[in-house]
Amino acid sequence: MQTAIVQAGAVDESLALCDLAGELGAAGHDVGLVLEAQEPDFEAAVARLAPDVVFVQAAFMGEQWVRRILPRLPPGVPAVLVGTAATFDPDLVVRVGAWGALQGELDDSGPALVAALAGGDLAAVPGLVRPDGVGGTTGVPWGDPPGDLDVRPLPDRALYFDRYPALGRFPWKRFATGRGCVHSCGFCYLPGLRESYGGARAAVRRKSVSRVIEEVRAVRARWPLTHIHFADDLFAPKRAWLEELAERFPREIGVPFSCNTSPETITERNAVLLGIAGARVVGIGLETGTERNRSELLGRPTKDAAIRAAASRLKAQGVRLLTFNMIANPGETVEDAIATVRLNQELGTDFPRINLAYPAPGSHLETLMAERGIPPIAPDAHERSDWRAWCAEGDPVPYEVLARLFRLAVRRRLPEPLLRRLMTRIPDAKWLLPLVLYDASVEMRWSGVPLWEAVRYGWRVGPPNRRVTYHESLP
Repeated sequence: MQTAIVQAGAVDESLALCDLAGELGAAGHDVGLVLEAQEPDFEAAVARLAPDVVFVQAAFMGEQWVRRILPRLPPGVPAVLVGTAATFDPDLVVRVGAWGALQGELDDSGPALVAALAGGDLAAVPGLVRPDGVGGTTGVPWGDPPGDLDVRPLPDRALYFDRYPALGRFPWKRFATGRGCVHSCGFCYLPGLRESYGGARAAVRRKSVSRVIEEVRAVRARWPLTHIHFADDLFAPKRAWLEELAERFPREIGVPFSCNTSPETITERNAVLLGIAGARVVGIGLETGTERNRSELLGRPTKDAAIRAAASRLKAQGVRLLTFNMIANPGETVEDAIATVRLNQELGTDFPRINLAYPAPGSHLETLMAERGIPPIAPDAHERSDWRAWCAEGDPVPYEVLARLFRLAVRRRLPEPLLRRLMTRIPDAKWLLPLVLYDASVEMRWSGVPLWEAVRYGWRVGPPNRRVTYHESLP
């Protein structure tokens, strides 16, 4: 069967959808991708594929786009929602008028659905959600998530890189060495994903080093590759795996990389191994500069001492530090938010990332908002690019102002009295919009690619704030 995958834009490039395309291709189906923002005539581009089914990315913060795109798809062709919102908010199917949705990871359910549409049994498609005709939904129980990732078909990276050559030419590319995370942070949907699978799946499923090298080689054989980002939530939690990577990756691949992990995994030895393997930037979850809030509000009992030790160990190996930060959490004060800046300044963070707290449906953060009387967020109440302190108690503007100033404040060590004045005197964070140019320059340095390459890529894919919230295992 002919399958189409539809997304809003190139900035949403999804490893999970490459995995899905690889599975569909291995099952004998033709797969095509259409990115709305990259097409002068979107309807014609989809029609040329003559699809029998269309998979539509339905991620957190993307409902308004889904509402706009569904009427533009070929009439009579099943439009199937996939992604984070489709997984954790199945009523989305009814709200937007979709044919159905698939919940969870798509490796098996995607091909099963395509086969069922060709004449099989829809009741055998794991995780399939359909409207029940009376305003609700009916669903098929989830199956087991993929276990041994090494035996799966290679991801179909041509899905993006052949259809949109500008993406293929960009020498920085993303890979995943595994799925899952050992942590259960209150702002994340991975605990909910584990629970929905019955809690039976391993917290982290790791590809072998040989499989990772095979995937990288397959990409490098066809497209430029000078920098790699491993997009795992938790990179290399096992020492033996990292030992093998450090021995083989520089010799067999020899490309510098960045990755994300948690401070607890950065032992003295692991920091050395990361440096040997070729890590040039490592990101860790700092989240908030207040240890008590990190534990009690966000369910992340990481000590400040562990964060400081991880930063020091990485820098001793010449690895640059990226941190993930989140302000305007329920129960957080302005002083707590400033403490997050202070801790980053103390660490000498090279690349600070900042988000305004946003609750995944069903997460602890959403429960905490309800307990504290903070109004819930309607899933269709925002556009992808909205920059709002959704979870803040009281006036959200100071948090929004600080978020705009965050990278500059950390990297240029702006004094706290100045930050407080700006947070109270600037009436709208939009006044600071020109700072996105500074933020972009920091991001370009993080990627490691030449300036002209980064500018050309950014011009093609669009601003990062247009990106929806997806994951390496969920579109």
